[in-house]
Amino acid sequence: MSTSRSYHVRAVLGPGGLWQGSVDELSEVTDAHRSLSQLQNRMRKAISQHLTDTSAEDVALVLETSTGDQEFDSTISEARDLRRRADELAKQARAKAAPVARRLVAAGVSHRDAGTLLGVSGALISGLIND
Repeated sequence: MSTSRSYHVRAVLGPGGLWQGSVDELSEVTDAHRSLSQLQNRMRKAISQHLTDTSAEDVALVLETSTGDQEFDSTISEARDLRRRADELAKQARAKAAPVARRLVAAGVSHRDAGTLLGVSGALISGLIND
């Protein structure tokens, strides 16, 4: 039985939308696919075939992608970071709004009005007060 090990995979976007994958630790292991998720599956399988004592399920990947255009890659990274920050802010807003929504509804304010006050829908108020 083997233990899980991480491998660094570089996926570079080639012509026609084909992702070319290579493994930093195993330069002879390469593969390609049009889908990043399928490329990852294929890379796990290729690594496990190269390392005969390792199953594909035991292979963890650290994926680094590149479109081949550094400026575009930077923009993609920035958009991804903003999405993560937005998700975190939404989580914080929900945590802050839940007790306020409960208090408003307990005071007799309708879900719709509570939603208006908090800048969300009345349906979301129902979810907030039930959390």
